[in-house]
Amino acid sequence: MLSNDETAKQRFRESAVNGRIACSKCFEIADELGLRKDGIASTLTAMDIKIVQCQLGCFR
Repeated sequence: MLSNDETAKQRFRESAVNGRIACSKCFEIADELGLRKDGIASTLTAMDIKIVQCQLGCFR
């Protein structure tokens, strides 16, 4: 069985389109897996996936 972190990375990879993923989708995945939202950006940066359509206006 995959750890939550590995499951999250897999879900982020599957949800990303052309190396981009919507902020709302990131939050949805974090909520489903019980992950903290404040670690999403660093994880996606390490995966070379860009957050788009940020709900807070932090990522553009």
